[in-house]
Amino acid sequence: MSGIDITGQKRWGIIGDGQLARMLALAAYPLGIRPVVLTGDQSSPAGQVCPLIVRGHPGSRDDLHTLLSQVDGAIIESEFVNCDALEATGLADKVVPSLKSIRLLQNKLSQKKLLNELALPTSPFQEISTREPEAAVNALAKSGAVLKFASFGYDGKGVYVLKSDDSASLQGAEDFLITARKRQISVYAEDFVPFEREVAMMTARSAKGDIKTWPLVVTEQRSGVCERVTGPAINLGIDRSTEQAAAIICEKIAVHLGLTGVFAVEFFLTRDGKLLVNEIAPRVHNSGHFTQDAGSTSQFENHWRAACGMPLGLTSTTAFFVMQNILGPPEITTKDNPAPPAPTSDIHVHWYGKRGMSPGRKLGHINAVNHDFAARGDILASVASATAQWADRQKSIYSPPTPLLEPPDHEIKN
Repeated sequence: MSGIDITGQKRWGIIGDGQLARMLALAAYPLGIRPVVLTGDQSSPAGQVCPLIVRGHPGSRDDLHTLLSQVDGAIIESEFVNCDALEATGLADKVVPSLKSIRLLQNKLSQKKLLNELALPTSPFQEISTREPEAAVNALAKSGAVLKFASFGYDGKGVYVLKSDDSASLQGAEDFLITARKRQISVYAEDFVPFEREVAMMTARSAKGDIKTWPLVVTEQRSGVCERVTGPAINLGIDRSTEQAAAIICEKIAVHLGLTGVFAVEFFLTRDGKLLVNEIAPRVHNSGHFTQDAGSTSQFENHWRAACGMPLGLTSTTAFFVMQNILGPPEITTKDNPAPPAPTSDIHVHWYGKRGMSPGRKLGHINAVNHDFAARGDILASVASATAQWADRQKSIYSPPTPLLEPPDHEIKN
């Protein structure tokens, strides 16, 4: 760590160094918190904005101990932390949320069992043996199912939709189970949900048990990756009773687990208006990025407030907002760090500073807000235009040039 004088300021660690850690770090400074990032790369998204770092790997017990021994507390960027390594430090009680909560929620099969235990609505599921892939797939073939890794699945990875009437799909499902077995990851199958929309709710819970929820939002995915978030959902045709039901579910989860900090719950909204819990993420989340510009308090600020024992900030929002992820365009891969979209009078750009671009990679996001819901169309058009212009620019810079064609021999003249 550097020798910067931070006397009198709280010093909190961040386990992880990606875009969420970057935005958490930026939100820490105004609260008088000096973030310390555990990273092996000073040029990582979080390393770029943190003068205080511990060089190391978040999976290393020794590196985690070095971090935790020098901070007042620590938060996680992702639930996929090495819980055994954290526990072995003897300092895991400094981590928010609790190690017990992280262990449970980093496993999606455990999440499903928890939801059943709490009598909260979720799609029917069953654990699948990976020892005999063909037999397991044949048992599911009549009805079809969605196969999921219980751990290490995110942004559409670790998910396979089994179609009962497609032989190629059946073979793909067998391959999925074989991969899981090789990686020693358990698998479960859940019924395919013919949902009307996907929605999400961000919630903050303080160490004292105070709970605040942001408005329910509508999320849109592309190839399993969140592409756009709009809200508030109640202004987009979703009943207020649905939002209230989502808030009750989030509060039950928070209280049962004793969660501290911000967490996300993703839902399916079925065609008959029922909410089904899809996944729980015990951390700040892509579904909550809109709070940076649309909310009275951002998810990142409230996460720090909760972790450090401060009062939670208000969670009211503007009448309309949209968060658009900037994803790497198809067929473009480069080691360069692409430039962000240009800000305009009505959009806010949040860039992650990642090195390299590949198809579907999250590089940043755009927020646009308005206190007048009637401006929704103009706001969406501005965001769509900015996103398209950025993508077109990347194609013009990184797409390979059209090869020159030599003229036929009879056209060559001496």
